[in-house]
Amino acid sequence: MSLFEFLLVIFSIVLGLGITELLSGTVRILRHDLVFGRLHLLWIVIVFQVQVQLGWALWWFRSLPEWSYGEFVLVLLQPVLLYLTAAVLFPSNNGPENLDAHLVRRRRPFFLLIAAYTANNILIDLLVRDVGLLPAETAFRVGPILLLLGLVYTTRKAVQWTLSLMILGLALWFTYQFTFVVGASAG
Repeated sequence: MSLFEFLLVIFSIVLGLGITELLSGTVRILRHDLVFGRLHLLWIVIVFQVQVQLGWALWWFRSLPEWSYGEFVLVLLQPVLLYLTAAVLFPSNNGPENLDAHLVRRRRPFFLLIAAYTANNILIDLLVRDVGLLPAETAFRVGPILLLLGLVYTTRKAVQWTLSLMILGLALWFTYQFTFVVGASAG
C-alpha cells in the first residue's frame, strides 16, 4: 500500500461519514420524520455535490511523494468540515419544524462551515499543491465565500434562494472546469 492509498483511506472514512449524514437525513425526510423544505433540499444537493467533488479531487494528491503532518491535517480538515456541515444541515431530533425554517435558524454555523471549507481549499492550493493563487480558481473560491457570508446574515427567502442557486452554479462550473476529468495524466 502506497502512502497516498493509506492517507486516502483516512480521508475516505471521514468523507463517508459526511455522506452518511446526508443520506440518513434524507431517509428521515422520506419517512416523514422531518418536514420537507425546498431550500433545504437544494442544500442537500449542494453539500452532496461538494462531497463527491472532494472525493474526486483527492486523486490529485497521489502525485505527492511525501506528506508533512501539517499537510495531512490541512487536507483532512476538508472532509471534517463537510461532515460538520452535513450534521448541522439536519436537526438532531425529529419534529414538526420545517427544514427550511431549521436551515434559516442554523444558517450561521452551516454557512460559516462551508465558507471555512472553501477557504481551506485556498490554503491547500497555497501550502500543499503549491500552485499559488491562480486567478480563475481563486475567483471561483472567493466568490462563493462572499455569497456564503451573505447567507450568514440574511433571512430573506428570495435572497437565500438567489445566493444558494448562484453557489450551486459556481460549484458545478468549478467541478466541470477544473476537476471534471481525472486520470493518469491529470495533476
